[in-house]
Amino acid sequence: MSTQDAENDDAIGIEWTVEDCTPGVDAFGPRPERLDTVFVVATPETLDSVAKYEQVARRHGVDCFLVVNRFQESAKDQLRAFDGPEIAEYIYVDEEISTAISDRRVPTLPDWTVEAILIEALQPERQEAERALAALDSGERSIVNVEVGDRADADTLIDSFKTAGYGAAYFECNCQCHDGHVLARQPQI
Repeated sequence: MSTQDAENDDAIGIEWTVEDCTPGVDAFGPRPERLDTVFVVATPETLDSVAKYEQVARRHGVDCFLVVNRFQESAKDQLRAFDGPEIAEYIYVDEEISTAISDRRVPTLPDWTVEAILIEALQPERQEAERALAALDSGERSIVNVEVGDRADADTLIDSFKTAGYGAAYFECNCQCHDGHVLARQPQI
């Protein structure tokens, strides 16, 4: 993934900066306290290398998530048995990625790939639409995440959240079982 400057989604008032780092725990740098969340990218074959990142992150109180690249369905059981950071996202095998790596260049991934991963860090628990609205109404949650099958469903859900007084936005997703997520949050005070 390429480095992203500060991104802001005005609909839900979230701002983030994504930094692409070289491999190794030295990527934490001299000031790990400036980090909120670390995403370790590994393949199913290199999962054993993730433990050292998780240890450094834990030592500095930084959230640590796993992104599995070159994923194939045959690796599902291996990931279920994996004892390490929570899986934020898995990116399926893609010819463009393999070609870019062979050519020693950074693969170009759609912009939404980065957002989909950040969504998992922001609110990994997915709820049904009615339950999500109830969680916001009761104050049980300040942010909710609802999977949607297509953009039309997303637009309808966003309208429902906004009518109820909450900020809401749609994010496309890497998953093959649905198109995206609607995140909604209580108004910022």
